[in-house]
Amino acid sequence: MPSLLLTPELVTKLVGECLPGMKKPRDVIDRGCVGLALRLRPRGATWSFKMVRGGEERRIKIGTPAAITLDQARAIAAAARRDVNNRIAVFDGDAWLHKEFIALGLSEPTPPPPERDPQSVATFEEALEDMNFWTWEQAREAYLAEVKRTRRPDTWNDYRAMLHVEELAPLGGLKVRRITRSELSVIVAEMHESGRERHAEHLASVLRPMWTYLTKDHIRPKSGLGETQTMAGLRAPERSAGGAKPRANGKVPGTYVATPAEVGFLVAASRVGAIEGSLAVAMELLVMTGQRRRPISSALVEDFVPWVENPGWGVWSMGPAHRKTADRREDRHRHCIPLPPALWDRIQVQTERARAAKSPYLFPQIKAARKGGRVDGHMNAANMNHRLLDMDLRASPHDIRRCLTNTCQKRFRIARSDVKLVVDHAEGISSTDVLEGHYTDDDRLDLKAPLMERYVAWVDEQAATATLPPLAELRREIARRRREREAEGKLKTAARKAAKEEAEKAKVAPAEAQAA
Repeated sequence: MPSLLLTPELVTKLVGECLPGMKKPRDVIDRGCVGLALRLRPRGATWSFKMVRGGEERRIKIGTPAAITLDQARAIAAAARRDVNNRIAVFDGDAWLHKEFIALGLSEPTPPPPERDPQSVATFEEALEDMNFWTWEQAREAYLAEVKRTRRPDTWNDYRAMLHVEELAPLGGLKVRRITRSELSVIVAEMHESGRERHAEHLASVLRPMWTYLTKDHIRPKSGLGETQTMAGLRAPERSAGGAKPRANGKVPGTYVATPAEVGFLVAASRVGAIEGSLAVAMELLVMTGQRRRPISSALVEDFVPWVENPGWGVWSMGPAHRKTADRREDRHRHCIPLPPALWDRIQVQTERARAAKSPYLFPQIKAARKGGRVDGHMNAANMNHRLLDMDLRASPHDIRRCLTNTCQKRFRIARSDVKLVVDHAEGISSTDVLEGHYTDDDRLDLKAPLMERYVAWVDEQAATATLPPLAELRREIARRRREREAEGKLKTAARKAAKEEAEKAKVAPAEAQAA
């Protein structure tokens, strides 16, 4: 390996020897700088710094003589030798060589990194901190699973519908720990301003217990919420002055009472076969007992038993799972209603119908909720509302319930406390009553029977005096109104879908225009 004291002229001469016909590459060592070599190859010459440590040769390729002069190459080699002696990494990548190029003015200094946007940094750090905590969707599903485990099926269905309303869509993807009461209050207030005041109150009443669940000690490691991050103060705005607004049919919600004529017409039509068999009996049970529609639609066959002490009568023994207030009160008592003989006879016929269908429910499911769905549940409670509309009656199930309470108190002068025994699932007794909660197992059938006997007899009188059109004509009218109602419902659904799609397009358009 030749060693020469290189000069610029000698370097030019050696570079000229780099021809395609060269036998093999060779290094020319510069005696003027320890470690500097000019490597000659058929394709050209290159400067390099090399040294041997522990029997191993290490080399740094510096560059070509056309780009780097002899003095610059010697300066780089001297710096490499110095840094190796000082145990500074020289042979690991190009970073060291680039630093020396900058020092000699052969390369532009690396521009400093741009300053980080404080907002971007805060967003990144927040996302990093929130990484392992629930999103809105995950928190919602966890809470609904808890509701399904601990509450009535109807409560779960109600909460699931409320927590999937369109107004909550902006919460999608957000970490639930970052959702503030202020954000939820705005959503509730906007729903209230749209005219759905009761709906807004209901939404707030569902969100509050959800946040209570999310702040429980064993849930907080998943939700990320602090112990005090509850929504106890979440409320809808006060209702508008002037009370509830009349509905399209002129009724003011919560005030209308089904008339004797409506009650009589409904029962008479049910008995002559104008309504489907099971639904007709459900309608009679609704009118005669004044119970809510959901306990009726989900009633079990086993809950209807003979009243042994009063032959000819039956008893509807309603379990806690079928009652609206039982979960909240932690009530384990059964609400029992005596059924007079005529009504009991019709219930027994329906019981045989249910058993023939091999259903545990008194009113078996009529058809699947969707194509291909199961048909092993109970009748949909909404069927009662729909059939009342199809019969052109203004009364709703709650209005029919009011008919019982008003008639018994105003017409029969039955004491309010006795009326509560039948229509109130708590039977007029406070949830804090220790005697009722722990020491009493009295179904009070003897106190309820006089009211039921008198009211059922009165309803029978109204049915007997009701004027019905011919059965065929009545059925045709009911079928016609049903078709019109269903067609109107489809049009409203299509209109809501179209409005939603237009709203989505309106949101996307500005973003696309800005990108363009």
